[in-house]
Amino acid sequence: MSRDVSFFDSLGRLLTLEREAERARMEALAEGMSLQQRAEQGLSFLDLESIEEEVGLGGRVLVTLARKDRARFPARLDNGDQVAVFPRRSEVKEPARALVSRATATRVQLAFDRDPPPFVHEGLLRLDRVPNDVTYERVRAGLQRVKALDKGVARRKREVLLGNEPPRFDSLREFTPTRPLNPEQHDAVSRALAAEDFFLVHGPPGTGKSTVLAEVAAQAVSRGQRLLCTAASNAAVDHLTDLCLDKGLRAIRVGHPARVTPRLQEHTLDIVVEEHPDRVLSRELFDEAFSLLGYARRQRNQGRSSARFANARASTTEAKSLLSEARALERKALHAVLERAQVVCVTLASLESGVLSHEEFDLALLDEATQATEPLTLLGFLRAPKVILAGDPQQLPPTVLSQEAAKQGLAVSLFERLLSDHGEGVKRMLREQYRMNTAIMSFPSKEMYGGELRAHPSVADRTLADVLPPEASSVDAPPVLFLDTAGKGFDEEQEKDTGSLFNRGEADLVIARVKELLGAGLEPRELAVITPYRAQAHALRERVEPLSPDVEVDTVDAFQGREKDAILVSLTRSNSEGQLGFLTDLRRINVALTRARRHLFVVGDSATLSGHPFYARFIETTQEASSYRSAWEWPDPNEPL
Repeated sequence: MSRDVSFFDSLGRLLTLEREAERARMEALAEGMSLQQRAEQGLSFLDLESIEEEVGLGGRVLVTLARKDRARFPARLDNGDQVAVFPRRSEVKEPARALVSRATATRVQLAFDRDPPPFVHEGLLRLDRVPNDVTYERVRAGLQRVKALDKGVARRKREVLLGNEPPRFDSLREFTPTRPLNPEQHDAVSRALAAEDFFLVHGPPGTGKSTVLAEVAAQAVSRGQRLLCTAASNAAVDHLTDLCLDKGLRAIRVGHPARVTPRLQEHTLDIVVEEHPDRVLSRELFDEAFSLLGYARRQRNQGRSSARFANARASTTEAKSLLSEARALERKALHAVLERAQVVCVTLASLESGVLSHEEFDLALLDEATQATEPLTLLGFLRAPKVILAGDPQQLPPTVLSQEAAKQGLAVSLFERLLSDHGEGVKRMLREQYRMNTAIMSFPSKEMYGGELRAHPSVADRTLADVLPPEASSVDAPPVLFLDTAGKGFDEEQEKDTGSLFNRGEADLVIARVKELLGAGLEPRELAVITPYRAQAHALRERVEPLSPDVEVDTVDAFQGREKDAILVSLTRSNSEGQLGFLTDLRRINVALTRARRHLFVVGDSATLSGHPFYARFIETTQEASSYRSAWEWPDPNEPL
């Protein structure tokens, strides 16, 4: 499809629609709410007090807060959330800004880039979640930079991205893999290395997309190339960092330490640079400069004599000189650390941060590319001449709040558009999966991947019985089990404030199943409960955590990319009208059905579900495989096991 540069302006308009939708959503949630209601919705956290303070990684100030009564928070905070901190009982002109560096059910640790104001330590506090427009501004500016690529090689890159020119490939070169690869993985690595513009790696669940990316990274570095590893989410970038470190590559993780998983913090730029001699000297200069500025302030405050003003001016001048020298040394240290790195790992949104503004790369690996919006993904193409995009268009798409923006194409990832523009020749699909028992794999393979997936012999026949003690042989746990609640009266309910759905009856069945599997000896860390609806996830989490905090409970969306031996899925929908809402987005359900290695347990109402052909075929498949159970014949979840 031929396009002109106005296409990038169109993307910019969709981006603006999305930002407006995000603001409107937060305003709508907060409108007319009391502080208590804001707290119930997780928009505010009230009556907190400082209980610990320490100097953290990268020199940031870490302050731990808890509720005054030490009770649990009514909502969850996540690492990396941005918050504004206010005194609970008084007004301030400007709140303190911080990032959540660690959060539990009863404590939250905040990372401040500079000393927090005194009120943070002196009384009760209130935290507000705040939106962050920095990413929007960076992406908007990035679109204009892509549009402005108008000469030579840069213009050709723009025309390839617009679909006006075909991507180029060098001849395939033999390479010796660092670990065994199956034929599709080997071909994907070879073709990715030969790409001169871009290449797409299509990785269905469990097919070793990470293996391919790690091998591309190792081979590219061995050829003397400097590598950028990026993705939309911090979790995905952390995963790429792990892959590179496992290959023995010198990788630096760029990003706020609060947003980086603890095991990788020693590899963050902020931490590594602290040990550089130039940075050590810069800290000393900063301390000396601040001391001089403090002396200058005291001189001005102690009187109006010409001598004091002269002393203040001299001290200020010297301090400014020291600050300039300190900042230059700091930049030199940062550049030295980055220059030594073979791989730089950073989120797409942080690519345009000042620290990387002058860094250039030979190749970029962009993971989870099908979950990122096109404007965000384009930032990767500004930093390297070749980009390898890895993802799966049959799993979750980019999250887009604006229905109008989604309708006009913002929910279509660049991965999908490039595939549509340039055809199958720019893609390699991986087909052998190393996660699921064949019975778990078969239905999603047929429905979502044309029946092309195959299970590696090492996983094809594995079951839950393999990891349970012999005395647990009576547990009814085939690879796939559908528990049908039709006719039980387990109707869905709607949360008044959020509109999200929950289902008490399904929750009872799932909790009983959790108890049964844990009682049978299943390792809690190998069990997870997932559901498409936040309200159902919240209701289940409150009941599962007392049983075992190691059993994960989350939404399907939050669990993409994860796997466990046993996955319990609550579909939640049960109504007389057969309404399924976003259960009709089959990519979300594909994620739900492909997380389990050995046992997939799905609870749902066939009377509601079977009006949709996909669910009708799923239920029929379980019936044919003797994996269907009716809740009428299932043990009553409210009776002791």
